[in-house]
Amino acid sequence: MCAQRKRSSLLCSLVLYSVVALLSAPQPARADLTVSYINVTAETEFSTKRVYAGMTIAARKAELGFKRGGEVAAINVDLGDTVEAGQLLAKLDTRALESDLRRSRSEQVFAQANRRAARADTELAGNTERRVRALRTQGNVSQQSFDEAHLQFQASKARLAVADASVGRAKAAVEAIEVALAEAVIRAPFGGVIQARNVDEGSQIGPSVPALSLVETSKREAHIGIPEGAVASLEIGRFYTIKWQNTDAKARLRSILPEVNPNTRTTTAVFILQEQNIPLGAVVELSLRERIPGKGYWVPIGALTAMDRGLWGLFIIDGENTIQRRLVEVVHNEGERAFVRGLLSSNDRVVAAGVQRVVAGQRVIPVRTQRTAYAN
Repeated sequence: MCAQRKRSSLLCSLVLYSVVALLSAPQPARADLTVSYINVTAETEFSTKRVYAGMTIAARKAELGFKRGGEVAAINVDLGDTVEAGQLLAKLDTRALESDLRRSRSEQVFAQANRRAARADTELAGNTERRVRALRTQGNVSQQSFDEAHLQFQASKARLAVADASVGRAKAAVEAIEVALAEAVIRAPFGGVIQARNVDEGSQIGPSVPALSLVETSKREAHIGIPEGAVASLEIGRFYTIKWQNTDAKARLRSILPEVNPNTRTTTAVFILQEQNIPLGAVVELSLRERIPGKGYWVPIGALTAMDRGLWGLFIIDGENTIQRRLVEVVHNEGERAFVRGLLSSNDRVVAAGVQRVVAGQRVIPVRTQRTAYAN
């Protein structure tokens, strides 16, 4: 009886120990959290968009003045007026020049009349000299008569030469005054808009002093500073997109200036704008894609998590669907993606979103996301 009680007590103790041992044994982790991931791919370079600023200017601009000084008689345009090539813009008082021109033309007429008279005398003297020469050959006139006729002919030719010179001098005087009259006006060298008006009627102005400023509006350029390292990506003659406020305009790259600005270390690229509604002097932007060498991986911005001491990390899913943490360096970021490098390998499964819900060592149910925007 006593032995039976001992066996029952021992059996209860063994059962109790088994239950306690079973309850205290470590349980396998349960995977009850679903996370999305992407497979990263190693890249040898990354492309980034860089924005460079510049300014629009007129393709041509002219400071217009008179070649000769004088009193301004008329200004036919005002600020903002649109003018055409060859249009009369301003004029000096030319009454004195016009008087000189009339006198010079009269002198030219007089010189031409003298030349006609000298030519007639020369023709008569030449005929006389030929007749006397013939008679002298026949012995019918004296040597004295022949010499007089010959010298008279030579003198007539000399007077004709003087008359020709007088006509030439009178013509040159007329042309000089006509040039002076032409220089007493300002005509538009090309079509455009009056940007500045510096004088008014009645003002005295000296030679080469700017009276008007004209800018061409039919052709506009954008001058944009490009860093030395990015110049090689530009192609002369190619069309690029220039942005101004909410306007996108096509622009053809005309040239790249050879000199580097010592202050900004940039080279000026000159673009011909196709859009004429962008005002002159406006700040415009050029976006360029540049390729920068360097091994790394594109990941979503949402995959990054802040670590200690300013470091960044990613969560990856290993072969047993367990979360592991990897430290990375953010090389570049743009929009919703970042280019990183660190302890990663191609085809690693990186948690793409919801990183605040997972911790290292956690078992998860991985689901591959269909995101493809993060490929370079």
